[in-house]
Amino acid sequence: MTHVNIPKLYKQYFIDKQDERNMLFEKLANHYNPLKGLYPGSFTHITPSLYISDMTYVDSDSRIARFFHDPEVRAYLEHHKTYPDAMKLCGIQADFTERLPLPENSYDMLFSFYAGLISQHCKRYIKEGGILVCNNSHGDSSICFTDSDYRLVGVVNRKGDTFTISQKDLETYFQKRDGTPIDREKVERRLTGENFTRKAFAYIFRYGRSPEA
Repeated sequence: MTHVNIPKLYKQYFIDKQDERNMLFEKLANHYNPLKGLYPGSFTHITPSLYISDMTYVDSDSRIARFFHDPEVRAYLEHHKTYPDAMKLCGIQADFTERLPLPENSYDMLFSFYAGLISQHCKRYIKEGGILVCNNSHGDSSICFTDSDYRLVGVVNRKGDTFTISQKDLETYFQKRDGTPIDREKVERRLTGENFTRKAFAYIFRYGRSPEA
């Protein structure tokens, strides 16, 4: 059996911390079948490339450029990917709050985890009808729920390393404990999500205003 090294930064920050979230990306790929994914604020979290053949990663960390040009990274992903298609991998060292050198309206899936208001800064890159998967760590899902460009279509629940996608009882999410509406200005200012009566690990939104979206 061919031995393939695990990229050091991926091992240090994700594998050793048991935070690869393999099942999450596997379930999302199987459920929505995205052809192209975009992951701003990713650092070296390359797990999506094991399940989505065309992935672009963006992060401002100075180590990103070298990481994604390391042949060891591509070799690891090629060895462990779960699809027969050719893998496309792009890593960009940049601030995602600024305009990126990426085609607009071209990505099927956008990821937002622990990195800020990606739903707002990067919505121009999502296809009409595309999917945003985000958590509420910096309030992105709170903001997204108030944005008419997005519609809640599912949630991701987590128990240990097990992830499930649910489309049930979506109206019970994003209800504040004090009964007041989401304070969008406060969330944007503090970059902290509102406190809801029911929480999920992540939330799934469909982007676009057309009836088909």
